[in-house]
Amino acid sequence: MPRYLLVGHLTRDLVSCGFRYGGAVLYGGLTARRFGFETKVVTACAEHDLDLLFPEISFFVFPSSSSTVFENIETSQGREQIVWQKAPPLDLQRLPKEWRKADIVHLAPVLDEIDPDCGPLFETSFLVANPQGWFRQVLASGHVVHKRPDLSAWPVFEALVVSEEDLHKDLTYLPQLRQKTKLLVLTQGAKGAWLFFRNQEKFFPAKPLQPKDTTGAGDILAAAFFAALFAGFAPEKALTLAMCLAALSVTREGLAGVPSVVEISRYLQELGYNPKQY
Repeated sequence: MPRYLLVGHLTRDLVSCGFRYGGAVLYGGLTARRFGFETKVVTACAEHDLDLLFPEISFFVFPSSSSTVFENIETSQGREQIVWQKAPPLDLQRLPKEWRKADIVHLAPVLDEIDPDCGPLFETSFLVANPQGWFRQVLASGHVVHKRPDLSAWPVFEALVVSEEDLHKDLTYLPQLRQKTKLLVLTQGAKGAWLFFRNQEKFFPAKPLQPKDTTGAGDILAAAFFAALFAGFAPEKALTLAMCLAALSVTREGLAGVPSVVEISRYLQELGYNPKQY
């Protein structure tokens, strides 16, 4: 069974009834597991029972007195985010060697908790990321605002998935991002997504729908895209599958949006893909 490792903060996302667990490592990790990968997550949080809460995933947890806590507020101008607590950065130099080797290593920061130059610490030939956290900074008020990262410090990835929101709709990032990866996906929410590959670029429109909860959809898309690429699918087919699963996810709330094994198999068959490739 191929191994899929995700690195980043697991979060508590505040909702009207309390909180839900979240974070790209959780949405993406559950997606990868249901694609058939042995899935591991490296994180920092105050939780002590993650293996019981999410038995599909193995966790390495750096102890922390607090977990990262987000509040997401939908406004007419887009999503507003507030951070009420923040776990410490991940000291990956302290990560045991047995946790550094995987077929896929997926960097998934939510608040700049991973050094972009950590790639050499891992033994993999398939380094990927959805680097939303490298584009964020937190003000003293707790509000999350856009930050322009130093992309020159980034390694070269097999694939990257970024959103228009991550880039603050600043498409001047694209030339440098394309230099940092073999495959780049730019998601644009309900509009669709762009695929940049070699000297080509192609737009994939999204299916029209009424979303119930968009939280985690980009993380599900990223993990599904990376998993399909690793399985040998052409980039266009991998993105088509990933967008179908992301669209499914927004019709349900929270982690219930993560596709099941049965749903992944059904979409593979509907799209004419061979599930045996997984």
